[in-house]
Amino acid sequence: MAGAVRTGVLERITLIMDCLSEAPGYLLLEDVAGITGLPRSTAFRLLSQLTDRAWVQHDAEGYVLGPRLSYRGLSSDFEGLRAAARPELIDLAAATGMVAHLGILRGGFIDYVDRTGAEGQAGVSTRIGTRIYAPESASGMAILSWLDAAQVDSVIAGAGVERASGRSELNRRLSSVRRRQGIAFQDGSTRPSGVSSVGAAILGDEGPVGAISLARRGSIPVQSVSPLLLRAADSTAAAFRAGHC
Repeated sequence: MAGAVRTGVLERITLIMDCLSEAPGYLLLEDVAGITGLPRSTAFRLLSQLTDRAWVQHDAEGYVLGPRLSYRGLSSDFEGLRAAARPELIDLAAATGMVAHLGILRGGFIDYVDRTGAEGQAGVSTRIGTRIYAPESASGMAILSWLDAAQVDSVIAGAGVERASGRSELNRRLSSVRRRQGIAFQDGSTRPSGVSSVGAAILGDEGPVGAISLARRGSIPVQSVSPLLLRAADSTAAAFRAGHC
């Protein structure tokens, strides 16, 4: 009986994954239920479970396949970075009461590939698999601040996203990040979510390989948090390098 139930669940998940992989873009819950023939409640439950594990991504536009599928094809560097950062994320979350993230830059976007911090989760909707346009995240700005102008232009062009503020405003903000020793800050008071975040890049031998950030709803004491964040990023970088020696 247990085997039959398990097979039934796998068949339903396969229907959903096949449905999303063949879709030209986002699908609403009603679309997924209609295409797969699953009851709406069943489709919602399975989609929620898949989203929690980053196999599916969900936002205001609907559902699409999540970034976890593409992570499976990355080199061992990806898992090595996660292993190096994990203890630092746990310590940061415990010390600050905020949500700690590990992000990597891919195609002009920051993908969150690890996250922890139960105490600070209220109001912070990010999860593993969340993707944010790099200039609109603390992690993204921290990484971009270590790139030269041509590299920044290449990253932004690759994202295919244009904002009314333009490149001159981005350059001004990056200059501010560089003056803060690479600490990037996003003020939640200017955002609908009310979530503030602060981030620092993890530097490899040839430049930034990722970033660690902290987030919570409301203000963040940037001056007091920055040393902790820089120390965590440096320790992660050292552990990452040691794992490749």
